[in-house]
Amino acid sequence: MSALANLFYLYDPWLFHFFRMAFFVGGITLVYLAYQVLKKQRSQGIFIPLDSLIAIITLIALSAIPMWLHQTKDYSVLLQYSKTLILFIFAIGIYNVFYFNKQGKGLLIRDLKIGIIIQWIVGITALIGIEFMVELAISSHILLPRFYGSEQEYRLYNLTSSAFFQLSAFYLFLLHFLLAYNKVQNKLSAVYLFLILCIGLISGRTFLLLSMVSIAIYFKWKYLPAVLLFGLLCLGLAFYCPENPYVAHALEPLINLLNHQGLTSSSTDTLMKRHLFIPELNQFLWGDGQYVMPDGKYYGLTDSGFLRQLLYGGIGYLAICFLFTAYFVRKVALNWFNGSWLFSLSTLLIFSVLNIKADTYAFPGIMLVLLMFLSLFGQQGKNLFLFRKEGKQNV
Repeated sequence: MSALANLFYLYDPWLFHFFRMAFFVGGITLVYLAYQVLKKQRSQGIFIPLDSLIAIITLIALSAIPMWLHQTKDYSVLLQYSKTLILFIFAIGIYNVFYFNKQGKGLLIRDLKIGIIIQWIVGITALIGIEFMVELAISSHILLPRFYGSEQEYRLYNLTSSAFFQLSAFYLFLLHFLLAYNKVQNKLSAVYLFLILCIGLISGRTFLLLSMVSIAIYFKWKYLPAVLLFGLLCLGLAFYCPENPYVAHALEPLINLLNHQGLTSSSTDTLMKRHLFIPELNQFLWGDGQYVMPDGKYYGLTDSGFLRQLLYGGIGYLAICFLFTAYFVRKVALNWFNGSWLFSLSTLLIFSVLNIKADTYAFPGIMLVLLMFLSLFGQQGKNLFLFRKEGKQNV
């Protein structure tokens, strides 16, 4: 049961384009948790991470300042961070119901592995053309008709509401976390590395390049067969199937490299030419208080997370978003890896590179949801235990 809740909450698939499963699973879990409390079935009580909740509420409050100063009435930032708070409250419920016990960390790792296997099966079977798997995968997203039948349709072949960049960010962090976990515990088979490399490639080209950074940082010799097999798979597809529209898109940097055109891609070129620019001094200092324009497009027409945050609230707001993300990264390091600075700094490095391309710091995508969820697994920080029976020790 925990594996199913984990899959639906972390990947947050839509049910036939209209019903968000993270909210459904989270809501049901909170109702069940309340039932347990009423029936006095929770001798261990309910674990509440006060410091993390304060961090989210503080982020919401501080994010209102640029909008208030510039009188733009752009509530989009406040709405997205309110979503962060709601999703974190659901995470607290899921953690208490399924993982608040001595086996919690091991159970979570098992559930993450199950999720990887499910996503790999869905992705591979959809890629080879099994129609009902294609329909199942596509139905778990919001309606994205312009991608149906295009060279990018393959990027929808995951059971998740997230697509493209945010999904790549999720798989990059999941890979980085599992490799760091395996350095400490040495319990992760290299098979899972191969599986996550495959499904990460489906999510986007960003994953293809940055996954090698994580593997280099946490390299083990037992990973070599999985990495070589994945490399041979990519080379084989690039050599023998370069005309396939999915291959041409997913492996564009590799195909260009093999054709002596450098390690480039159309998305990187577009980012450099159209979406990266130097803001004016007043924008750099305090922004314009605008994140989304009335027509729904991002202010400044930029994809870069750094620029979106600078244009909204200046360097101060960008620093707040970074510190918020760094807080949760550090909490994961303390709760899982004895405060490893290697994990903390390498994770923030990857997030910073990602933030060049699109919103990563504090953005309420499924990567941040995973980060916040992982931060719950430990006793670091200021915590509150409600409804605990007298004499019951911390789990």
